[in-house]
Amino acid sequence: MASNMSGTASSNSSLYYDYYSDDYSSDYDSDSSMASTNSTPNKRGAAGVRHRTRDNMDAALQEDLLGRTLRDVSIEDFVKHVYGFTSDDMKYIMSNSWTLNFEGLAEYNTALSKGRPENALYVPFKTIMDDLFGKFRDDGYTLDIKLASLGHEQLKSTGTPRKPDGLFMFKSHQDSDKVSWSLTKAFLEFQISPSDKRIRKEARGARGRMRTICEGRTPVRSAPDSRVNVGAIASAPDLAPSPKLKAPSGFKRRSSDVLEIEEQGHSKRPKQMTRKEAQGAGYALEMMAAACRRWATGFVIRDKTVWVHYYDRIGAIFTKEFNLSEEPQKLAMVALALAKCDVIQAGFEPLISSSLDSPLSAPLASVDGAVLRLPMCDDDAGATYVKDFGKDLYSHFEISGNPLYIYQGLSGRGSLVLPGRLIEAVKGSAIQPEQVAAETPGTSNMENGTKDSGDTEIVRRTTKSGGNISQVPMAVKLSWPLSTRPSLEAELIHELRDKMGRMKPHLPKIYFAMLPGDLFRSMKIAHNFEQRYFTLMIVEQYKHLWEVPTCDDFLDVYLDIVECHHAALKTGNILHRDISEMNLLWQQKSRCVGILNDWDLSSVFSQLGAHTKHRTGTGPFMALDLLTGVEPPSHLYRHDLESLFYVFVWAATNYTLDKDAPFVRHPNSAILKWAGTYTDAYEAKSSFLTKPKIVFGGIQPAFEPLRYCLDGLWSLFHKAFENSVKLENQLEKAKTAPTGRRTRKRRNEDMIFDEDEELPPVEPSAHPENFDEVNLPPVDEVNIDFETMGGCLTFENFLAALREKPRQYKS
Repeated sequence: MASNMSGTASSNSSLYYDYYSDDYSSDYDSDSSMASTNSTPNKRGAAGVRHRTRDNMDAALQEDLLGRTLRDVSIEDFVKHVYGFTSDDMKYIMSNSWTLNFEGLAEYNTALSKGRPENALYVPFKTIMDDLFGKFRDDGYTLDIKLASLGHEQLKSTGTPRKPDGLFMFKSHQDSDKVSWSLTKAFLEFQISPSDKRIRKEARGARGRMRTICEGRTPVRSAPDSRVNVGAIASAPDLAPSPKLKAPSGFKRRSSDVLEIEEQGHSKRPKQMTRKEAQGAGYALEMMAAACRRWATGFVIRDKTVWVHYYDRIGAIFTKEFNLSEEPQKLAMVALALAKCDVIQAGFEPLISSSLDSPLSAPLASVDGAVLRLPMCDDDAGATYVKDFGKDLYSHFEISGNPLYIYQGLSGRGSLVLPGRLIEAVKGSAIQPEQVAAETPGTSNMENGTKDSGDTEIVRRTTKSGGNISQVPMAVKLSWPLSTRPSLEAELIHELRDKMGRMKPHLPKIYFAMLPGDLFRSMKIAHNFEQRYFTLMIVEQYKHLWEVPTCDDFLDVYLDIVECHHAALKTGNILHRDISEMNLLWQQKSRCVGILNDWDLSSVFSQLGAHTKHRTGTGPFMALDLLTGVEPPSHLYRHDLESLFYVFVWAATNYTLDKDAPFVRHPNSAILKWAGTYTDAYEAKSSFLTKPKIVFGGIQPAFEPLRYCLDGLWSLFHKAFENSVKLENQLEKAKTAPTGRRTRKRRNEDMIFDEDEELPPVEPSAHPENFDEVNLPPVDEVNIDFETMGGCLTFENFLAALREKPRQYKS
């Protein structure tokens, strides 16, 4: 389960943003999608040490969405599938003649012609949009929209503050209200082209229009419903780009076609995002991070050219461009679609609402105190239980605080972890409330049952005085893993718990798991967008590694996790592949018991091979091998051992074990480089494995009693590192070694001749005996032990470095 499940009050008071984990192939990621943009967290762990600027965040977003962007979707398809535009809405727009507000358009044109800054476009654009909204209301439409100006305000964001040119809010927003990402309906961003470029473009457009009139031809346009079933959208049928039609012979290219070729060129490679597109992606990221959303949308306007953007966990969709002054009907179409769409069509999580009695109808300023409605198996979404976890027992999850973890990428798993407690449901009369209480951990007498819809009775635990009885703290994880994953995280954990005997207490305990359905429709396009499905899992809520009371407790927890990790491989043939400080958790029993969490990137070890060379893990803790090269090697057991070592070092230099101030005030500068780029991390860790003093000089007083453990592990990995260098050199020599003895004729060095004298023939000289040593065996005969790096990195040696022996456990 994702990362952050703290049982402390402080963990519920602020968001935690993870910089690195979720999917592979970006700066720090795991599994299969690019999770690149990250944040400065409120609670510092491994993620809180990397400085993010807007430029590198936008660059990371461009990398994140490269090859995951679908362009040129028709406006008609977009508003229908994203915003729920109906056929009646379409008839209304198409049957009316639309003109834009004269004063607003005139002021807009003046701002462009005089080269004014982007913010000069906001007021006239607002005038234009407000005029359209007024017409819609006059014609009987109920709208839920308000265009807000930020003025000079910059919004608090996950990285550096951002300031979009405008935000579409819901109608409940008042001018005096503070603007926030969490309540935003859609973003708005303007761009003004340099005047000379804009004039040339407009001239080309004018010539094209005049030529069309003179030749008696009409530019080719696609019908509203002509589309190919090759797109994707989260809540509706497939969405496709407008079909590319061949122009008649002799037809002159339109200015928009010229511009596209100028920007993209003739390469078939995925088109790079522009700077403004990257900014739009950044705004979408903030909207999805600040609220429980499945997708986010917005408008990017360059001069008078409009694109509508959509972002979800699969990728991005951009509409075909249109000119707002030349095609006012399309502007009216998108204005009405956005204005009348509800909070769910705007992308907010439909399962979360403010109370038990009503579905989501307005954006939530906070999820604290809200309710997650657990889907029923027979609902329209096609929800199914996983291994019958929680079947017929629960119907709601009460959220008891702010998110514990929010995924900070756009595409990817999108994990969201919320604290709270389950609410039981009793269906019909088959199960009595007393039976549910007896079968559910932490329950006692239950009173004041309230009726939910249908035949389901919601039974709530209360005391005699009416207050809620505390339960085992729980956390719910909502995520979108790849549909190609061989098994769900809940299924894998369930199977491991069955197999691992005494190690079972060191795995998360699952109370509820289900697939609410394939809520993200397929995005089948030429780029082969990945397929993902929505999952929901509820487990006990555990504490973080930095919250252990003493160093002895830390070592107990750490050893539990090392052994659990090995038992999962030995008994269950499962390799974790994402060891990080966020996934090493614990709970208080008779002692502090370690829990190895977050198994949704794990793989069947016997199936790992050349076809699974994906970079998985969390940046500061990734093994050296995985930080180098475009294509990393297959993930091995020793890579996870190396990650466990780095977690120990990170903890010893960053944790104080003081519950009031658990982190050092000024982190060790050398270890901070582990959280840099792949190159930075590789160089810093390589340096550490040869000269540890600069890092170990930062060991905190609380960890001094465990210095022998750190020294032992360092010696082990130092030896392995030396072996890796030797093995690499051996391999390189084997690749370049001569295949036979030297036969080149040698000169006789003892003979000296006059300049004019004829030289005698050169006789071959015998090879000295020691020359035979350079004849290395061919590559396939070289014994390269990469599995354990020369026999060093084994489970037994790892424990021996900690001066421990393996415990016995039942298989």
